[in-house]
Amino acid sequence: MQDTQSNLIQRLEQQALQIRRNVWRAVRAGGSGHVGGSCSAADILAALYFHRMRTRPAEPDWPDRDRFVLSKGHANAALGAVLAQAGFIDDAVLDRFYGYESPFGMHPDIKVAGVEMCTGALGHGLAVAVGMALGARIQKQTFHTFVMIGDGELHEGSNWEAALAAAHYKLSNLTAIIDHNKISQSGRVDEIIGLGALADKWRAFGWEVREFDGHKMTEVVAALDAVPLNPERPNALIAHTIKGKGVSFAEDTYVWHSNNVNDEIYAKAMAELGAR
Repeated sequence: MQDTQSNLIQRLEQQALQIRRNVWRAVRAGGSGHVGGSCSAADILAALYFHRMRTRPAEPDWPDRDRFVLSKGHANAALGAVLAQAGFIDDAVLDRFYGYESPFGMHPDIKVAGVEMCTGALGHGLAVAVGMALGARIQKQTFHTFVMIGDGELHEGSNWEAALAAAHYKLSNLTAIIDHNKISQSGRVDEIIGLGALADKWRAFGWEVREFDGHKMTEVVAALDAVPLNPERPNALIAHTIKGKGVSFAEDTYVWHSNNVNDEIYAKAMAELGAR
């Protein structure tokens, strides 16, 4: 039986909430980690993995699967959470975050089922995603490639080289999702290097652009369902988000880009996330 729209939104909101809980769980297990950017991405990841993308968790290398590249690799706690919830990896892996011989580290590793690319050196995910999308076209495959980019990551020039290439090849089977939480590791993005009229920049590079509230699930779903936005252009989805979303003391501050998490802090976070 198919979801009604309201049931779908409710189901995805619950998955996003659980992603945030599992982010804090994983980071507590490791003692520290990148909470802020993981939590800002939770709603988008929930909609991708539990609605939009074609995947087979029991067959992670299925040739026709949609691809997802987490270019902002420091948000690996969120990727690990969604992979566990979707059944790609054992849920117990989250309790060994950063642990000895754990496959689950600070950044994504292709040894983990469901991970398409080792990332964390910022600015490279989009270029690889361009290659995936172009390769799909050449080989006449129908999968779609999604890549999530941090707004602070857009300070890296390699993103804009890749953006030019994607537009040149008219890769409508490629979607860049910009997690626009406006905060990077050491402060507000626009105080470090201003991005200016971000949507206009992507349009100037030949992309079709849509902006939306990255925490309003109806808007997230509508944006993902609208892809491809233009059959002749790659897609840029600019998600306006809040760093550390869901836990008040971690929201909208670079302090929680990455920080230590002890039992007391974890308990406070989980209380705000409604965990019992």
